[in-house]
Amino acid sequence: MFRSCVVAVLALVAVLVAAPSALAEPPAICGPSTPEDQVVRVFARGEETSALLCGSRYYGFRRIDWSTVSLDAIARTLADPTASVHDERSETWTLTGPVVVVITAAHGEIVTARAA
Repeated sequence: MFRSCVVAVLALVAVLVAAPSALAEPPAICGPSTPEDQVVRVFARGEETSALLCGSRYYGFRRIDWSTVSLDAIARTLADPTASVHDERSETWTLTGPVVVVITAAHGEIVTARAA
């Protein structure tokens, strides 16, 4: 009798301790209080990598039109672009593939992506 009560109490404690994390909503990607320099995902780009930061309305995750672009299309474009153009004025590379991805020349960070 005592053993079954202990087991029941321990089971109840385990459920109560684990419940908040199981029931908590996942954090929003780049929510209103997320810093601009928060890394969303890092993509392989040949021998290098490009980070997608939360950014702002001018660059990064918050700049991308997600109704026409997917993370998979960005990854495939950066892994094997069909064309790339360097713009010395803005110090960016524009890589074309399933989508058009613009990255900074200096750090390789993703500025924006749009449908090809």
